[in-house]
Amino acid sequence: MKNLLSEKIRKNFGKAIRKLRLSRNLTQEELSERIGVSREWISKLECGKSSPSWLDLLIFMIVIKFETIEEVNLFLEEATSGVFIHTF
Repeated sequence: MKNLLSEKIRKNFGKAIRKLRLSRNLTQEELSERIGVSREWISKLECGKSSPSWLDLLIFMIVIKFETIEEVNLFLEEATSGVFIHTF
């Protein structure tokens, strides 16, 4: 399947995921086990070499346990920093 996210968003998203994972004191192995994916996939995601499915993203958000809506907004801002997003 073709990767639908731009390289910039994939890299930003990966950095934002890594930052959240570390803030929760989780290793890539622990996060991968909780989400149900391989550690290698988490590594590729954090390096911007892979994109999550919507289901993976939903599970990630549940596992990470965002504490406030502000934390969700900060994550999304970091993931889309410097990227123009088209809206319809």
